[in-house]
Formats: sequence, structure tokens, C-alpha cells
Amino acid sequence: MDKLMLRLVLFFVKRLLRKNVNFEHLKIITETKLLTDRRRVRVSMKAKKENAEPRNQMLITQLVYAGFGLLVGTLVLATDDILLSMVMIHGYVLFMMAMTLITDFSSVMLDTADNLVILPRPVTGKTLFVSRLVHILVYLLQFSLALTFFPIIFAFIQFGPVVGLCMILTLGLTVVFAVFLTYLLYGIILRFANEEKIKDIISWFQIFMTVFFAVGYQVIPRLINLEDLKITLPLHWYAYLAPPVWMAMTLQAIREMHFDAIHLLMLICAVLIPAFTFWVMIKFLAPSFSKKLGAMGNDTRISKRPKSTEKILLSQKLSQLLSTNKTEQAGFELTRIMTSRDKNFKVQFYPSFAYILVFAFITVFKSGKDFAVLWASLGSTKMFLWFIYLPIFTIASAGTIIAFNENFTALWIYLAAPIRRPGSLISGALKSLLVKFFLPVFIILFSFSLYIWGCAIIDDFIFGFFNNICIFILLIHFGNHHLPFSMQPGINQQSGKLVKMILQLLLIGAIVFLHYLALKLSFIVILLIPVSATGCYFLFQMISSYRWSKIKL
Repeated sequence: MDKLMLRLVLFFVKRLLRKNVNFEHLKIITETKLLTDRRRVRVSMKAKKENAEPRNQMLITQLVYAGFGLLVGTLVLATDDILLSMVMIHGYVLFMMAMTLITDFSSVMLDTADNLVILPRPVTGKTLFVSRLVHILVYLLQFSLALTFFPIIFAFIQFGPVVGLCMILTLGLTVVFAVFLTYLLYGIILRFANEEKIKDIISWFQIFMTVFFAVGYQVIPRLINLEDLKITLPLHWYAYLAPPVWMAMTLQAIREMHFDAIHLLMLICAVLIPAFTFWVMIKFLAPSFSKKLGAMGNDTRISKRPKSTEKILLSQKLSQLLSTNKTEQAGFELTRIMTSRDKNFKVQFYPSFAYILVFAFITVFKSGKDFAVLWASLGSTKMFLWFIYLPIFTIASAGTIIAFNENFTALWIYLAAPIRRPGSLISGALKSLLVKFFLPVFIILFSFSLYIWGCAIIDDFIFGFFNNICIFILLIHFGNHHLPFSMQPGINQQSGKLVKMILQLLLIGAIVFLHYLALKLSFIVILLIPVSATGCYFLFQMISSYRWSKIKL
């Protein structure tokens, strides 16, 4: 599949960028990147033979995307209104592709490792820049194919072959727009920001992009008056700024053969704006993009800002207090330091904070009622249950991200140290993540809930606190067991983070429902608190007892 998608992408790139990019260099670089993605460097002092290959994470991710596409694609069959269905489908694809870029491919988009190898050679900055685009597009097209397969089939059935074929083009333009818009905005930041602050700016910018796309996907349907849409198809003026509306009105014009001024304008926007964005990047941003990344790479992992002595002493006291042995304390301190200094970790992890805002927005506004009405009636609802369990999103992704680091070859230090139970390193890392990221968010949401619902929800938050920890440890236990910062970063290993977050939301929804049922019985929550706390203790003991046979190197 990789080779087929690469040929498809290179076919168009060769014709669009014939004068700007060395095609032979581009092909070699991209093929090499795809080849290294399929390989995993093993840094082990003993020749450990694996009995079976690790599961294909990319295939699992594509199957889950296809399932999402099947669910959303039923909207095409449910209505004959092409404008409504196409706005929803294209909005969904734009949302998923943008979120996939932000969550799964940020490390690839901002990769600085290959600059040291490629740029000293006779390779132009534009060629290296486009190679990153092609590298991402190869994988993103696979995801988009899985995501749009069923909607396209349903469009053929509902609206005919002409609309179905044109929908393939509009969906492709939607994917291209998501990729190039994200890259364009990153490029602008890299061009005008100070090198020392680039990664910090991008970290906060990714959070903004996450909120923008996710909340925007919730807002777009509210821009359309669904009751009047069946008759007069009115749209607010600002709806015409949304790319899904461009694509939907283009397909509507083709189906109905109605090409008035507004439909022609939307058709022009749908076709030309993605191409124009691409031209702007290549023309203005590409020459300096690789140089800026190179400058950024000189300050990728170590922060030069002085650390407060009080903060260091407090962290050391916490690690001593919460750790059961020296190995666990070392894992705690290592994770604390690396998560503060490794800016690659920040770029990948900080956007996960935005999901709390996104899902809080979704749960509060899902009924479509007026905000003032919802706020007035909030205290009479059980909505605080969501605020109890949403903080798990702060660390659910971190448990996977901390396994990867560009300096993964330093794994030999773990192997050379006299460590009998490396699980203590993992348990120490988990405790560090809980203290540093989970606990502050949990306290903030508890304070907000205490203001709205009063002291009656204190026992629920105590119960939920231990439940969150249990969920987090179980997610780590049933996943792959890696030592902190010991794995080589790569697309195959790090793909599917968005899918995991969605599945985690479903899991949290189930737990919220069970907690809601527990509220039906008096004092049951208070009785379950020691049970949950005991479960946390034994789960940490289980993680800490992992031996080398449990660790994937």
C-alpha cells in the first residue's frame, strides 16, 4: 500500500513541481523514509529473538477509521439533501485529517534529525520540504481512503456516478487543504518566530488548532438552519468561509446543474484555494523552512532556562515520598526532567490538554440548548461526572509518548545498570505523570464543580480520583511495556493516537454511566472508595514487579 500511494503522490508532485524540486532526490528521500518506517532499531546487549512480529498498528488504525467512515457515511443514505449530507461528510473528513496531523504527525512535520544528514548534501531546502509533505501524504491518503470508502460508495448509490466521482475529487481536495493549511501555519511560525521559542509557540499553537478544528466541527452544523434548509437552503454568511461548504455546494451544483454566482464562487474556492496554499508554501516558505528547523534542532531537547531550586527540592521530596525504592525514584525523576526539557515531548503531548475543553464543550452543548439555559440548570444535572473523568486525557497519551525519544540509543544505560525489576522505572514514570499533569487539572475541575454543585460531590471526586488512576494503569498494563524514552520515534509506532483518544472517550463514557448507576444507591460511592484505592495500590505493585521478560526492547 505504501508503494502504491507513493507512486500516486509522486505522479501529481512531478507535474506540479517540475521546475521547483529535484524529483530524483525527492523520490530517493521519500522511499528511504518509508523504508526506515518499516524498520525498528533494536538496542539490546543480548540477542533477544522475538517469536512474533508486533501487531500492525497502521492496519488496526485504518480499520477503525473505516468503521468511523461507515457510521458517518450512513448520513448520505439517510437524506436526499445533498448539501446537508456533503457539508457533514466533508466537515468530518477535514476534522479527522487535521486532528490526525496534529496528534500523529507533528513529530514528522517538525523533524530535525534528517537535516544534519540531507542538507549538507546537494539537496535543496524545497526538495527536503516537499519530501516531508509526500511522506505525510502517503500515510494520510491511506487513512483518508479508509475513512471515505463507505461515504463514497453511499454517494454513488444515493446521488449517482457523476456526483460519486466528483466527491472523490472534493474529498481529496479536503485532505490536501487540511495538510497544506496546517503546514502553512507551521511554516509562518517557523519563519517569523525566534528560534529559541519556536517549539514553545508551536506547542501552544497545536493546542489552539486542536480546539479550533474540534470545536469548529461541532459549530459548523449549527451554522445551518436545518428546519429551513429543506426548503430554501439558507446559510449564514460566515458559513461560506468553511471549506466543507465549498465542497458541498460544488457537488450540489454538479448534481442539479445549477451554476449561479454563489455556486461558481464556491467551486472556484474548492479547487483553487488548496492549490494556491500549496503554491504559497513552495514559493515563500520552503526556502527557509529547513533552515529554521535546523536552527530549532540545536535546541530541541535541553532547555536553557534556569530551574527554580525550590521546585527541584519539592520534586525530590515528592519522589522520595511516593516511591517505594530507589529504582522507582529514578524513574520518577527522569520523567520529571525529560518532560520539562524535551520539547519534542511537549509538541506531541500538550495538545492533549485541549481535548478536555473539546469534550467538555461537546458534553455541555450536545443538547443544542441556549447557553444561559444550560448554565442555569447545570447544578441540577449529574454533569459533574464528566468533569471527574475527563482529566484522564491529560496523561492517557503521555503514557505512550514517554516511551519515544530521539536519543533512544541511550537504552544501554538501563541494560547496564543492576536493575532486576525494570517495572519500577515504569511505575515511577507513571507516578511522575500523575503528579505533574493529571493532579493539577483534576484539582481545577474539582474546584469548578465544587462551586457549581457544592460539597455533595466531594465523595464522588475522591472515588473518581482513584478510578482515574486505575484506568490509567490498566491502559498501560494492556499496552506494550516500554521503558521511558527508550524507543525510536516513527510513524508506524506512534500512529493511531486520535483513534486511541476516541476509544478512551468511549471507555470513559461507560465508566461515567457506571458511576451514575452507583449514585442511585445511598452510600455506595463511599463504600467503594477504599476498594478503588486498594485497586490502585495493587495495580502499581503489579507494574513495579515487571521483570525483563515483560519489557519490549
